[in-house]
Amino acid sequence: MFIVLAGALALVTALALALPFLRSRAAAESRAAYDAQAYRAQLREVDQDVSRGVLTEAEAQAARIEISRRLLSATDAIEAEGESPAAPRDLRMGLGIGAAIGIPVVAAALYLGIGGAGQPDMPLDTRTDFASQMAQRPSQKRAEAILQRSGYTPDAMPLDTPELQRVVGMIEQVEAVLERKPDDATGRLILARTQTQIGRYREASRNYELLLTTATQPDLDLYGDAIEAMVQATSGYVSPEAEAIADRGAKLDPTNARFRHYKALALSQNGKVDEALIRWADLLDDAEPSDPWVDMVYDYASEAADNLGVPPPPRPDGERGPSREDMAAAAAMPAEDRNAMIEGMVANLAERLAEDPDDLQGWLRLIRAYTVLDRPEQRDKAIGMARNTFAGDTDALERIDAAGQ
Repeated sequence: MFIVLAGALALVTALALALPFLRSRAAAESRAAYDAQAYRAQLREVDQDVSRGVLTEAEAQAARIEISRRLLSATDAIEAEGESPAAPRDLRMGLGIGAAIGIPVVAAALYLGIGGAGQPDMPLDTRTDFASQMAQRPSQKRAEAILQRSGYTPDAMPLDTPELQRVVGMIEQVEAVLERKPDDATGRLILARTQTQIGRYREASRNYELLLTTATQPDLDLYGDAIEAMVQATSGYVSPEAEAIADRGAKLDPTNARFRHYKALALSQNGKVDEALIRWADLLDDAEPSDPWVDMVYDYASEAADNLGVPPPPRPDGERGPSREDMAAAAAMPAEDRNAMIEGMVANLAERLAEDPDDLQGWLRLIRAYTVLDRPEQRDKAIGMARNTFAGDTDALERIDAAGQ
């Protein structure tokens, strides 16, 4: 329906612009001639009004002067039109037909390039809010376009060193090869990975898309690299295309941390925060303390827990906390029951730290819990006790201060 209405409006607009070119010269001249006839009729009416006594002679004279001025202007216009050469009929017809056909074609081409007929409505007050627009679940291409219009550019590395200049030169060489051999999958994979390394995520995303389209065998590394580039290109947003890749990868390797994380992130961005939190808790439970992604996943899980009003999940490096079952139950609890459970868990944690004050992760959890519960006095007291316990440990003191912010 939208396409039909848009096409009809474009056609009407094109015809309105084309008609002046298609009309004959006589149509323009008749307008000036009509004006002149009208002014002559007005002069006769003035004489009639004087004879009937409607106008005095002085009033009639003033009216004759004004009407005569307009009559002279109309006569001059007729003479000017007669002196100016008319454009050749073929030229006028060509311009008119060109406008009638060209305008809808150009409009359609522009809309197909930058439009989105299938996208849901976006209220005016959300059109400049990236988060609100991403909540509409736009496609990968659409999300990148929204970011580009908002002035966002991915964090490309400054190419100000000889090493990076050589990398750029290598990219140009590979691109030249791919122009001659577009089916060279190995070259395209090298190009995509190199573009990712220097921050050209949108270009890398396009190359990964081509690789995924032409791949004959499932490749976990290719799936994972493609998701990374796509999410970086959209400033952390997981598009439906990226989520589909995560699903495909998870079917091949259900234990893969990258696919599990991005699936949880997609669910969180789609409003399913409770399900995302359980998935992140699952991922942390299966992780090793040395895994490089633990801190990132824990940060996402902690934010989700704060949004739901429940404690964060335990870390794999020994921080104690609620089980996954506890968290799942807490997310489904009524607000009063959930608050009571949180109060009990925080009180138990405080009692345990009084007996075992050397548990840094426990202090960090307690400080964050008091912050979420908006208890500044208890938070500050916990910070002071933790600082006294770990006095001299610079790293621990920095983490304690950060937890209280």
